[in-house]
Amino acid sequence: MKLKKVLADIVPVLVGILLALFINQYQQSRSEEEYIRNSVRSIILENEENIKELEYALSRQATFIDTLDNYLEDDLFTLADVLKKARGVYSPDLKSTTWKFLVQDSKHTLVSYEFINRLAEIEKYEVLVNRYNVKIGDIIFQPAFFDDPRLKNVFFILFSDFGSIERAMIKELRDFNDFARETYSITDEE
Repeated sequence: MKLKKVLADIVPVLVGILLALFINQYQQSRSEEEYIRNSVRSIILENEENIKELEYALSRQATFIDTLDNYLEDDLFTLADVLKKARGVYSPDLKSTTWKFLVQDSKHTLVSYEFINRLAEIEKYEVLVNRYNVKIGDIIFQPAFFDDPRLKNVFFILFSDFGSIERAMIKELRDFNDFARETYSITDEE
């Protein structure tokens, strides 16, 4: 009799506790899913901005390469002259703050290895783009080499390589965005 009474008192309490734990877990899970979806949306938007930045850089660099190609063999035109005619060079300003924040956050464990790995691939391209930017800056700001006709050839090769890296990065960004949209069921309307 006592056992029945104790069980009658304990069972509803245990069921209530288990139900509260289940609801709490469910809410936490939904909150984490929403956090990841919002983070992925932000990463996609940041990637889209980077794609626009890279495409603009490529168009400006194409103008520079065309101008440079026209004066490549002409020793009367220095690199400074070519830069003036092409209205300078442009290097992209890329952003990766959103995904770096996510990866540094403890919630990065909520995304797959493939997700993180794809972001790491994008980062490799970003590092290469930044290295090219530094290399180009180093060359442009060395007045001793500015009038050297051979420097035009170096720049032609450098910008051709730079463009191929930027195009590869655009592809990587688009592929990641497609993967992220599919994986997290994100539409452009969101």
